[in-house]
Amino acid sequence: MSPPVANQPHRLSTPLPLNKRSTPSGFIKQVVQRPQTTGAIAPSSRAVADEVTRLVDFTSASTIVELGPGTGVFTEQLMQCMQPDTTFFALEINPIFAEATRNRCPQARVYTDSAMSIQHYLHTNNCSDAEYIVSSLPWTIFNETEQRRLLDTVMDNLAPGGTFISIVYLGSQLRSRGRHFTQTLPKRFSRVERHGPIWFNLPPTLVYRCIK
Repeated sequence: MSPPVANQPHRLSTPLPLNKRSTPSGFIKQVVQRPQTTGAIAPSSRAVADEVTRLVDFTSASTIVELGPGTGVFTEQLMQCMQPDTTFFALEINPIFAEATRNRCPQARVYTDSAMSIQHYLHTNNCSDAEYIVSSLPWTIFNETEQRRLLDTVMDNLAPGGTFISIVYLGSQLRSRGRHFTQTLPKRFSRVERHGPIWFNLPPTLVYRCIK
């Protein structure tokens, strides 16, 4: 399977209420319906969002890109913390989740598109690169080729000295794809930090902070 093909941003004509999508049952339904693009069984907790935002220097972040925001837990935190002149947008390929994030954060730019399209939307927003790329992508459902292509895209669009932050579920290293992802990070970035585990999440989560 190749990473999801880019599609055009759009809004659902009859969006479901946000609370119907933010529950574990809503996530499980999306896993069943879209197993190739949805890896989470529940939205990330506030504790994980707090840790992610703690790792961002909002005073120097002129451009922040979020990949796979789900229902907007991180998006909401990022929008609350960032400077007024910071450029921010999120890419979410699942149209149900994308609409949920728009409803939760109406001031955020949320595009229904693949993470492979970072460069297109950077140019759309008059940016050359991003100081921060924050990811909730489900790395364990991507094979090695897909992981390489996605990380190539991240590296190509991250500013020199920029920061890539990614959550990785605890236990992912027990799977070959999870091990491949975490073992690849030190080969790609000049510095890699592992934070956590954060137990107050389903499942418990690690946060990786990687400096280009």
